[in-house]
Formats: sequence, C-alpha cells, structure tokens
Amino acid sequence: MIIEELIRSGVDYFCISPGSRSAPLAAAVGQNQHARHIVCFDERGAAFHALGYGRATGKPAALICTSGTAAANYLPAVIEASVDRIPMILLTADRPPELRKTGANQTIDQINLYGKYLNWEFDLPCPDEKIPPQVVLTTIDQTVFRSRRMPGGPVHINCMFREPLAPINEPIRDDYLQPISDWEGKTDPLTKYEFPNLKPESLVIKEMSDIIDHSKKGIVLAGKLFSNYQAEAVLQLAQKINWPIFPDINSGLRFQLSKKNIIPFYDQMLLVERLWEKFAPDTIIQFGNRIVSKRVVQFIEQAKPKNFVQVMDHPSRHDPTHRVSLRIEAGIETFCQSLLNEIQSKTRTPWLDSLIESSNVVDSVLNGYVHPDQKVSEISAARIVSQLIPEKGALFLASSMPVRDMDMFASSNGAMIPVAANRGASGIDGTLASSTGFAVGHNLPVTCILGDLAMIHDLNSLSILRSVKQPLIIIIINNNGSGIFSFLPIAEFDNIFEKFFGTPHQLTFEKAAEMFGIDYCNPLINKELQDAYQEALMNGECSIIEVKTDRKENFDFHQKIQERIRIAFQS
Repeated sequence: MIIEELIRSGVDYFCISPGSRSAPLAAAVGQNQHARHIVCFDERGAAFHALGYGRATGKPAALICTSGTAAANYLPAVIEASVDRIPMILLTADRPPELRKTGANQTIDQINLYGKYLNWEFDLPCPDEKIPPQVVLTTIDQTVFRSRRMPGGPVHINCMFREPLAPINEPIRDDYLQPISDWEGKTDPLTKYEFPNLKPESLVIKEMSDIIDHSKKGIVLAGKLFSNYQAEAVLQLAQKINWPIFPDINSGLRFQLSKKNIIPFYDQMLLVERLWEKFAPDTIIQFGNRIVSKRVVQFIEQAKPKNFVQVMDHPSRHDPTHRVSLRIEAGIETFCQSLLNEIQSKTRTPWLDSLIESSNVVDSVLNGYVHPDQKVSEISAARIVSQLIPEKGALFLASSMPVRDMDMFASSNGAMIPVAANRGASGIDGTLASSTGFAVGHNLPVTCILGDLAMIHDLNSLSILRSVKQPLIIIIINNNGSGIFSFLPIAEFDNIFEKFFGTPHQLTFEKAAEMFGIDYCNPLINKELQDAYQEALMNGECSIIEVKTDRKENFDFHQKIQERIRIAFQS
C-alpha cells in the first residue's frame, strides 16, 4: 500500500540502498510494474541523487534504507533539500518498539533524526491487521502533499517492521481490505490534495504597476529559477518594460546574450566601483532565490534602491542586506503574466544601452584571454563549456569555485539549458551524486564541473553512473587542494594556509576512472579541452576530463583579468 499510494500520488522513482530491515519496502518496489528504481550502495550518495532528481522535476524521489546509521547518512542531503525547498521522501526501516532502546543490533533512535530540517514526519507502526488500511494510505497522501506544497522539502516516514522480512505466503483476513475496496479498483490516491494557487491579488499587481511606472532606473534581478517557463516569464516581463536583467547562473538566462535586455557580465562590471553610482537603480525586482554574486549583494546594500521588490513562490526570507521593501509570495509565471496584462510597454532607454555596452566591454576582455594554444585555466574551462554545451543538455556545478567562475566568466552565447548547484547550504558534499539525479530527472546528458576536493569527497558516487542511462561528462578542476581559500584573507597567513586550508593531496583521477570503467583524458591546452569535450558529447558515454591547474597561478590569472577589466573602463 505504501509503494502503490506513492505511485498513485506521482512519486514513482525510488532510490534503494541494500539492507535487511527495509526488505519489505524494496520487495514492494520490485513487484510494482509502475515503479522505477535505482540501487545506490551508499545512502549518502543515494540521498544526493534523490536531491538532484527533485531539483530537475519538482517531484520527490522516495529513498529507502535499512535501520541504524544508514538513515543517518541521509542528513547532509536532507539539510540541502530543506534549505533549498527541494521535495524528498525518506522511507527509513526501523526495528519494532519492543527492540527499541534495548541494545538490539543496528538499532538507533530514528525519531526526530533529522531535527528541524523536515516538513513533516510520521512514525508508522509495524504492519498489523488492527490498523485500518486507510490509515496507511492517507498518511502517504499527506506525506507527498507536505513534500511538494510550497515551501517544498523533505518528509520522513519511519517504517517499523517485525520479522519475517522476506516475502512469505501469509494470507491476511478476508475482510481486511474491504474498507478500501473502491480504492483497489481505481488508480487515484485515496485522498487527492489540491495545491494552493499562489495568484497575486489585483491590488498587489496595481501597486507593482505603479512602482514600474514611476521608476527611471529599474533592474530585474533573476535569481535561481526552477524551470524554463519561469525564465521565459521573467524575460518577457523585462522586455516589455525594457529593463535590464542581471541573470544569476542558476536562472537559466545567463547564456542568453541573443535576448535583448540580458546583462551577463554584471558581476565583473561591478569590479569598477566608479560605475556603482552610475548604475545605481531606484528599483530592483528580484525573481527567484539566492544570488551567487557577492558583489551584487554589496551593490544593492550601497545603492539603497527606493524599491527593492522580491517575488518568490515560498515564504522564506532571502534578504541579507535587509533592503527588501516589498515581498510578494506568488507563482513566478502567474505573477509575470498578471503584471504583463496590467502594464504598458516601455521605450528603450540610454540607461539600458549603457549597461549593455559595459557588459560587452567585459566580454571583449575575456575573449582576449582564451586562446586555443594557451594552457587550460579554470576561467577558460568555464568559457569553453558554456560555449559548447548543447541545447539538449544540462549543467551541474559544484558550489565553490565552479559555480562562481561560470557565473562571472561564462560565455554569453550558449544554449538556454537547465543549470543547478547545491547552493542551499552550499556544501562540498554530494555534487557528483546530485548531478546523476539531475540527469535522470531531466532525462538529458549532464556536464558536471567540480573541484578535486568535491570529487574526492564523492568518489564512491562514480558507481551510480553504471545505473544511469543519461551520459555524464565530469570535468574535474584539479588544483591540488581548495582553490577558493586563495581568494580569502586567510591566504595571507603562510604559516597555516597551505596545511589547513590549501590542503594539497597530490592525487589525480585517472586510476579512479579506470576503476569504474569510465573514459578519461587530461587536456593541457584550451584546444585540447575543446576537442575532448566535443568528443565526449559526440560519444554519448560517461567520461572524466581532468583539468590540472595551479592554485597560485589561478589566483594570479583571476587578478590579472579583473585588473584588465578595470583598465578597459578607463579608456
């Protein structure tokens, strides 16, 4: 009933980790012809795989594991799912009550295991004919609803089971299922939930129309958007009012220079502090969640716009500058469409032209530093991938330097593709596993760019690739340690920096690729990276491309390019 009701409620993808106590759940998945599944040896990797799937689809995957520390390994992904409102369902098997707190093997306290990071949880008793079957069904219906209703997130059902755990021929009483006889003859869940309609009130739309009409310098800030539909809606609105769009890498709009109004290099423009006053807006409308660029956050704080409006489809606060003047909870597509029907088209302004021109200046500088015969850099890797990634593909980025480099330096002539990163809690863990779930959810080949420490941290998730039909191209930026710390003040303290923050490991990944049967190459110059990436795309197989860089050279190269950008604005 648990598995069948999940499927009827739209949850048909199961991430199963082997275990004895969870055998009833795994067997139910195996016996249901409508259930899709993947087997992940490691519960931590399984949970991040489910996280990536939820990011891609907006639907929860259901995780199944045995009792004990197996369930505890879900916690890092549960935290990320909670902070970033990604739906996820945890089905953890547990010992029966008579074995709890008795010292029984593989028994821990699994109640409240995930603390405040859950949308809902329920401790489901052992199967018993005295428990009406509709109790199980309505519990599962509530589980799916609480996971998907905004704000979405993880839900935990702790399932107690007594032995025997393997399927046996043990009939239940004839009338046990009589209360749900109608349910048995249908394909619908017992309780159907309608989701709230996050439609903005007409007074809110009128207020927004007035704000736009009275704004002389307005910016649309596109944060993390969860679909191309949301991105298109934001783009249509910005084009109608002729406002510039500052597109975060997770918005899906960052590569779209061909679309007017896009200012892809806003972060690097803000390197030039004298431009801050020139570009200071009187109104900002932010759609979607957290922005990667720290400079744009500082820009907002200093600009002190008269109106800083946020439109998000959840109630959580995203206001580190404490500058938000109007917070609207609404579906982004619905809001944009309602506003489009209310407002009049605006004429193009010199303000917009000036921003476009400045962004083009940055692009020209960057083009001058990515020559085919130059040594591959972390910046050139971002440029090359963003130029070549196909329209029928997706991109997953580690939450440290890869997402920042792609946000700052990516080409603006790429495809409009799904882009994601685990930027809720911004942890290093689970990047590769998340990208495999992202590939399954979108049913697209995925390019995953991550650093060497993130790869080492998630190395066992290479085993998941054998169970995923969609090819992954894994680009590992190996700078022999943690590159991001080179950009922080701690880098000035030579006596502790290298040992405790740089953390050199002297490892490469060719043998790891060989161990898991994955194609491998190590390009040295930009032309070789371009060729290797195009060949991997053409082959349609999983592959690892290891880009070896030097942390100090990478830091110096960033500084050199950014100084050249500052000089370009002086001429």
